[in-house]
Amino acid sequence: MDTGLSKRVALVNGASKGIGKAIAMGLSKEGASVCLVARNKTMLAAAAAEISEATGGKVVFMVADVAEPDAAKRCVDFVRKTFGRVDILINNAGGPAFGTLMNISETDWDNALQLSLRSAIRFTKEVIPGMLEHQWGRIVNVSSTVAKEPGPNMILSATARAGLAAFSKAVSTEYAPAGITVNTVCPGGVLTDRLKSLLEARSKAEGKPYDELLEQSQKSIPIGRFASPEEFAETVVFLCSEPARYVTGTYLSVDGGLTKGM
Repeated sequence: MDTGLSKRVALVNGASKGIGKAIAMGLSKEGASVCLVARNKTMLAAAAAEISEATGGKVVFMVADVAEPDAAKRCVDFVRKTFGRVDILINNAGGPAFGTLMNISETDWDNALQLSLRSAIRFTKEVIPGMLEHQWGRIVNVSSTVAKEPGPNMILSATARAGLAAFSKAVSTEYAPAGITVNTVCPGGVLTDRLKSLLEARSKAEGKPYDELLEQSQKSIPIGRFASPEEFAETVVFLCSEPARYVTGTYLSVDGGLTKGM
């Protein structure tokens, strides 16, 4: 399949590791120029070098905390100065802290909304004018299946990411006539550092061995295992492609059948 991405420019948030890095690698393999954004300069530089070496593509990086109010403008300005425009935006941010309603502070709520919702809103606002100018754009928001099936220990993530899905749907409707698609993709079990930390927290809280919880968690997935970041990235790359031009406003679970609701 010809993805039509060989001359596109992508900005990928949270791209120093895990899902974000895998998405950046996938886009670069299809010929897109890519800018990686994350907080850790050392990890970003290593990821950019790895992707460039593997694909031979144009890869740059920008150090930024996407939760900061000025991050979106700084990052988008940098990409425009470097590559001329932004065709593809991947809003991907690390998940908020774990906790239940009564032990989560006001600061925790503020931080979660800034990280997982407000950051995506700001980045989207920054890229839309250029996409309108070119009458083409792809925005993919990485959410989580907890937005569909919330659990008490992940109330921050569930709340912020459900809001992100609603925002995505509204924006997709507004800009569909301009050739701009906006989709939300919900990973279930993807074996990343984030998932490992969640299992480690459960292990400590429940007094159960990590390996036992890992096995139980994988058995709960109909496919019988967690996904690799690369498997999840393949879906995102498709949504960024030219053949996906008629797909917008979707709220897609990529979870091996984990989510029970439709």
